[in-house]
Amino acid sequence: MKKVWGGRIKKAFDKDAEKFNASIDFDKRLFKYDILAGIAHTKALFKTKIITDEEKNKIIKGLKLLLKKENGIDWKKYEDVHSTVEIELTKLIGVLGKKLHTGRSRNDLIATDEKLYLKDEVKNIKKLLLKLLKTILELAKNNKKIYMPGYTHMQQAQIISVAHWFLCYFQKFKRDYELLKFIDQRIDFLPLGAGALAGSGFLLDRKYIAKELGFKNITENSMDTVSDRDFIIDFLNFTVITANHLSRFAEDVIILNSNEFSYIEIDDAFATGSSLMPNKKNPDIAELIRGKTGLFYGNLISILTMLKGLPMTYNKDMQEDKKPLFSSIDEIKNIIFITEKFLRSIKFNKEKLLFNIDKSYMYAVDIADFLVEKGIPFRDAHFLTGKLIAYCIEKKKSLKDLDENELKNISKYFDKDFIKSLKPEKSVNLKKTSGSTSEKEVNLQINNAARLIKNET
Repeated sequence: MKKVWGGRIKKAFDKDAEKFNASIDFDKRLFKYDILAGIAHTKALFKTKIITDEEKNKIIKGLKLLLKKENGIDWKKYEDVHSTVEIELTKLIGVLGKKLHTGRSRNDLIATDEKLYLKDEVKNIKKLLLKLLKTILELAKNNKKIYMPGYTHMQQAQIISVAHWFLCYFQKFKRDYELLKFIDQRIDFLPLGAGALAGSGFLLDRKYIAKELGFKNITENSMDTVSDRDFIIDFLNFTVITANHLSRFAEDVIILNSNEFSYIEIDDAFATGSSLMPNKKNPDIAELIRGKTGLFYGNLISILTMLKGLPMTYNKDMQEDKKPLFSSIDEIKNIIFITEKFLRSIKFNKEKLLFNIDKSYMYAVDIADFLVEKGIPFRDAHFLTGKLIAYCIEKKKSLKDLDENELKNISKYFDKDFIKSLKPEKSVNLKKTSGSTSEKEVNLQINNAARLIKNET
C-alpha cells in the first residue's frame, strides 16, 4: 500500500519496521472521530475557498459513507487511522479525496481525534459515577439507624452510623465526579489548525471548526498544541484517584465481610467458592476491584515517562499515548459499573454490630467529654477514662458491667447512670460539629447529596 508520506522516501519500508511503526491495531478506535474531524475540516476548506461547494459536498458525502462502511475495512493494510480514512476516501470518490488533508497534519489531527473521543468517554464515565453516587445515597438513607465501629489504625475507635460510612465514600466519589467535570473543561480546546507545529498556510477559521466539532475554545500556541498530552495526563490522574477510592471501598468490604468481623454479608451472586475448600465464600469481586488499581497507576506513569524528555514538538514516542489511555478508559468504566451493582448486594449484620459495640470501649471519648463538662481539664479526663478502660480490660468487663464502687475507686467524677445510658444512637448524637456522624448532620449530608444529584441529572 502506497504511503501518504511516500514522496521523500525512496526505498520501500522494511516489513518488520512497518509492523513496528504501525498504530492501526489500536488507533482504529478513533475512526469515527477522524471522520468527524474530516467533515469539519472540509467545511473550513470550503469556507476559505480552497475547495468548491461541489467538492465540499462530495467529500462530506464520501466521509459519511465511509463511516457506514467501517466494518468492511481491511485495517491490517494501513499504518494508522488517518491514512486509512484518506486512502479509503480516495477509493470512494477518486482523486478529490486527496484534497482532504490540505492545511492539516497528522500531528494536529491525532490530538483532535483523541480529544473528541475523550470528551465522549468523559460523558459516559460521568453517567456511571452519577449512578454510583445515587446508589450510595440510597444506601445511606436506608441505614441511618444502624451503627458500626469506626476505625483508626484498624482499631475500634468511635461509633458511627452505617449511613455516615456510606456518605464518606459519597464524598470521595463526588470529588472524582467534580474532578472529571474540571478535566472536561481542560479538554475543551480544539487542536485542529495547528498543523505539524507552526500552523497552517491557509486561513482556516479555527473558531468555526471548533463550533462544528463541539469545542468551546481553540488552542493558542501551535507548538504547544501538537506537543500537549496534558489532557491525557489529567484523565489518567482522575482514573488513579478514582481507582484508589474504589480500592479502599473494596478493602473495607473485604475486611468487614471476613469471619473475624462478619459485619457485612455479600450476596452469593457476587461471591465465589473454593475449588478445594467447600466452606469458603470468597469476595472475589471486591478483590478484583482492589486488584485492578495497579493498572491505572502504571498507565499514568507510562505516559509521564514517555513525555518527560521529549523535545518540542511532536515525536513518534507520542503514538504510545493511546494504549494506556484506552485501557484506562475501558477498565475505569468496568469497575465503576460493577462496583455500583455489587454495592447494592451488600447487607449489614445489625445484630452482630450491636453485640460488638456493646462489648467494646468505644464510648470512651463520650465519657471523657462528660468529665470535661463537669469542669475537669481534658487531659485529666483523658487520663481518668484511660485508667477506667485499663481496669475493664484487666477485669474482663465491659463498661456497663462496672458497679458504683468500682467506678468511684477510679474517680469520684464517674457517673454510673451516665455510663449505663450510653447507647450507639446516643453516642453518635453527642457529636456536635458539622460533618459529624450525628443524625442531624447525617441528614444534612444526605440532603446536600440529593441536591447535588438533582442538579446533575
